[in-house]
Formats: sequence, C-alpha cells, structure tokens
Amino acid sequence: MKNSVPRGAYEEYTTNYEGVDITTVSWKDNKQVVLASTYVGAEPAGKVERYDKKEKKRIDIPCPKIIKDYNTHMGGVDLMDSFLGRHRIRMKSRKWYMRIFYHLVDLTVINSWILYKKVHEEKGVPSANVLSLGDFRSELADSLCKYVPPSQRGLTFFRNSNMLFH
Repeated sequence: MKNSVPRGAYEEYTTNYEGVDITTVSWKDNKQVVLASTYVGAEPAGKVERYDKKEKKRIDIPCPKIIKDYNTHMGGVDLMDSFLGRHRIRMKSRKWYMRIFYHLVDLTVINSWILYKKVHEEKGVPSANVLSLGDFRSELADSLCKYVPPSQRGLTFFRNSNMLFH
C-alpha cells in the first residue's frame, strides 16, 4: 500500500476454491498487514486505538474482524515461536523434508513439555520442581538413548530355527 493510503484502510477479496470460501484482507496499520482465512473476513469492522505521531495522541482507526481475531488468538503462536527460537534442533540439511521432520520433532517435544507442566501443576507439584524446557529436552534425549526394546524371544527363535532348515 502506498503512503497516500490512510491508516486503517483495508481491502477484502474473496474467492471460492473447491467449495471453500477463502478471504484475503489487506489492512494498513503502520505497515501493510495481509491475512487469509477460511473462517472470518473483514466485516464487521471494529475500531482499535493507535498512537498518531503527527497529532501526538491516541486515535481510533478501523480494524477488520480478521485482524481482531488474529490478535486475540496469536498468543499461542508467539509463545511457540519463542520456545522454538530458544530450543531448536540444530541440524542442517539441504533436504527440505528433513527440515520439516526436525521442525515437527521440535513442536512435538514442546507440546509434550507443556502437557508435562500441566500435569505437574494439577498434581500440585511446586514450580521449582518442574523441569525447564532445556532440562526436559535433555532428560527426554537421555531416556531415548537408554531405551531398550522388550525381548522378542519368539521372533528370535523363529529366525534361528529357519536357519537350521537351509
């Protein structure tokens, strides 16, 4: 959006793809913000308070519904990004699918740590006794390295007995 476009201006475009309505909204705040959704569109637009440098006071500007909903529910996404930024598997790969795999492993570990914290909180365990994310990852790695699968006696016997008949 150009500088001549006033703050709070927005445009909405909708389409239907394979029976699904998709809405994209472009909104001018300090910078252009573009969001796409299959859930909500621009209407009903509300108002948000922003500081205006020229007038040196807070003013109300129009804000599309999609932006309000995103801002209401974005806390979890920001928190997950924060955890990922601090504790990420540092494996470089040129293969795109390996990067996705390690990202999914990171997400899984963080989600399991959040569940671990929730369970300990419900049990009334003091927060000082709950592992931090870094310690949780270390304990998980240690446990996985020490894991020994249960004995497969039947399968081993069967393999050995087949060798006798050759």
